[in-house]
Amino acid sequence: MLDSIETAFKKANMPAAVAKRITVVAVRYRNKGKAAAIRRHPFRGICEASGRHLKKEDAHLDELNSEKGYDEKVRWVCPKANNSGRRSCGKC
Repeated sequence: MLDSIETAFKKANMPAAVAKRITVVAVRYRNKGKAAAIRRHPFRGICEASGRHLKKEDAHLDELNSEKGYDEKVRWVCPKANNSGRRSCGKC
């Protein structure tokens, strides 16, 4: 796969545009996995890192194995436990 990406860069008139397109396709593929993970692991109203109550608008789906993404185990956590914000469930 890396060979085909490198070939695409070498043959492109605008390599930055090729890089952007590869990123868009990769993010779209990853988000399909996220939608499936949400169906597979619905939100139950708690921060799974601390066990405390969590509002739906503050919930973030966290992949436990970032290399495998949303295909592996996931958990619902507050933004602070997900390292993506200052809001917290009160314990994290």
